[in-house]
Amino acid sequence: MTLPPKGRQPEPRLSGKSAAFHFQKATWFCRASLGEGCRLFAVLLLVCQWSADAAGIKTSAVGSSVLLIAPDSIKDVNYIQWEYIHGSSTHFIVQYYKDSSAPTIYEHFAGRVDFISSNGSLLLKELQEADSGIYKATVNLIESDARKTILTVIKPLSEPQVWCNSSLAGFPIKIVCDVQEGKVDMFSWEKEGGPLPPERCYQLSENRSVLHIMKGEKSDCGSYSCNVSNEISWNKTSLNLTIIGVSSSLEHAQTMSGAALVFALVAVLGFTILLCQSAKRRIKGETWRWLFVFIHGLVSLSCVLLFVAMVIWMHNEGPSPAFILLELFLLYAIIITILVMGTLALKPAKLSGFKTKIWHRVILDSAAPGAMIAVVLFACLLLQKIHQLHERGCSQPADLTGSTVISAVTALLGLLFLFIWYHKTQVPKREAECPAREQVQELRERTQEQQ
Repeated sequence: MTLPPKGRQPEPRLSGKSAAFHFQKATWFCRASLGEGCRLFAVLLLVCQWSADAAGIKTSAVGSSVLLIAPDSIKDVNYIQWEYIHGSSTHFIVQYYKDSSAPTIYEHFAGRVDFISSNGSLLLKELQEADSGIYKATVNLIESDARKTILTVIKPLSEPQVWCNSSLAGFPIKIVCDVQEGKVDMFSWEKEGGPLPPERCYQLSENRSVLHIMKGEKSDCGSYSCNVSNEISWNKTSLNLTIIGVSSSLEHAQTMSGAALVFALVAVLGFTILLCQSAKRRIKGETWRWLFVFIHGLVSLSCVLLFVAMVIWMHNEGPSPAFILLELFLLYAIIITILVMGTLALKPAKLSGFKTKIWHRVILDSAAPGAMIAVVLFACLLLQKIHQLHERGCSQPADLTGSTVISAVTALLGLLFLFIWYHKTQVPKREAECPAREQVQELRERTQEQQ
């Protein structure tokens, strides 16, 4: 920080919504509410401007203009010169003689300087960062009364970019405020237009550009604003933070669980139809075989979907003994149902060979019903657990309507196709067999009468 010249009033500097006056030996802070902030800001800005002019220190924005004041202590002005001092180099800007018709403007600032001959002031236009330095005005070559102005040219702050690295509940969240152009003197944060809630544990980086939320919770949802300011500009950007209860992988697991539940329920419907048939209308032959293949396919598919969903759940939330045992059972059910389905589809005659022993028959006959019950129960359990995790955040739960409808329509269309096929192939055969049966019955009755 450049100190003001000795014997002159130090410069106060205003930054941000919290007005801070920085002097050489002390610092005062003045905090204003938003209601009275505009009035206080205007008053303090005028005070700062007056103090800065008195101290000979100015800060201006790139592309703007600045008025540099000449010494006014000398009444009889015959000659004025302006110099630009930057480091060890010195450049003449303007030389003006009272008797001359126009001032002499040197090439270094040609086209960007207006000299006001009435009071000797200098208007410097189209400021650049390279124009920062010391501007010295000397009247009548009296060095003791020369006036120096320290000018700092900085870029106005661009609109800050605010982003977060994560929004998952239960995990650390980092909200970053980044300014691409301009030097920031102060960062400040707000939530929902007010200060950060004191009951939540927020941490700020050293320069306050990064806001750390140690563990994301539902209460952290809301709009976070990053305010940036320097001596010439102020800007603000907001980020709407939505805490997500579950990760995208768990949302996929939820969709898989819903589809597995639908396929298992349709398989239950198919088994119920087979068990509840009347003796006269019992499905037999090829229709029974392909219906059995289709039902075992649904059971196998539901087991695979629930198996994958359970793997994703344990990867995110950790393993549990109950789910590990379920995974083993699902793996067993997948193998058995695929074996039965493949045998029935390709070589149905060999299926009876697998049931020569009682325990073989028990394994083959119980795999599909047991798998259906397990899938229905544990799919419902997994859906409930994922829904509970959704409650940790403020995001909308995943919509399972589309996947559920597609799964149900696909499975039911398969059943419908089999039943249509059954009615087109088996019913005509039965109707054709009815007259023959009646004729046989009549012959039997006649034979009995003759006897």
